[in-house]
Amino acid sequence: MAKGKAPAKGKKIAAKKQHSPDFYPIVNSVSVGVDSANLNGVTVGDAGKLFSIVNRRLYRYGKQYTLKVDLDVDVSVGADVMVEVYALRNNWDNQRAYALAKKTYDEAYAEERALGKGQIARWSDFRITHGVNSATDLDPVLYDRDTLAATVLNQGEHAASVVDVGGSNKTFTWGSAGGSELSVVAEWDNAGNVSNSPASISTTAPYAGVNSDDLTSNEMTALGNRGDAPPYANTGGGDIYVKVATLYYRPGATGMSRLSTGFFPALCGTFVLKSNTALNNGQVRVTAKLGDYKGLHALDQAQE
Repeated sequence: MAKGKAPAKGKKIAAKKQHSPDFYPIVNSVSVGVDSANLNGVTVGDAGKLFSIVNRRLYRYGKQYTLKVDLDVDVSVGADVMVEVYALRNNWDNQRAYALAKKTYDEAYAEERALGKGQIARWSDFRITHGVNSATDLDPVLYDRDTLAATVLNQGEHAASVVDVGGSNKTFTWGSAGGSELSVVAEWDNAGNVSNSPASISTTAPYAGVNSDDLTSNEMTALGNRGDAPPYANTGGGDIYVKVATLYYRPGATGMSRLSTGFFPALCGTFVLKSNTALNNGQVRVTAKLGDYKGLHALDQAQE
């Protein structure tokens, strides 16, 4: 057997560097749960929050994550299970509502940031509350190393951002405005309502009726008001969610199931689950598509 070439006399052999894996260590799929030990009714997830907790690094709120939701129902479940999955609608109004809120927040803190260099929270992030009534927030579920018992990780700070309005702090919300909340959808409507154009219509034509091929009042009226309103609602409206899919598991004679949504875009990483029955923590799993944002696929929703 041929032997390797011996090192030159007097030359030291370099010590091997610490081993590095051939892959980027990232958790991109996590079971979810709530403190009350079961998923029931309406629950809301935030992908940035979930993957920040399990990967121990900051994943920002203002990203469009690509997610999928799967049912992982225990075989002992004997009743029908149905989970409706919703996400923020991936449209111009929602994206611009976020961008305007972020711009307003940045401008409100511009002077404070200039004066407070070195005093700014390290993990500061612009965050909007979901605003879904009576909803419970989802957290990651991991499993005890000794017993494999499900454990909900509700750790870390994920505080909603605030701005000063007349001496009082107000948060941003995707829901309706309240005493201490600013509705990002309503504020976008205030800034971007579409006006009829032209606003007023001239209906008088010179020499009307003298020549049928000439100017007519009917044609002037039609020219001014057929198309003066946009081909959509003047305001963005409040229907900011889209239904992604209904997941279900039907044991017994029917034996039917749909266990995965497939991947879908989730603005601000926000998704909503609506369950018809109580599911144990860990029986719903959220997976993020891999990409180049700290290992996940996430697109900026506004310029930094």
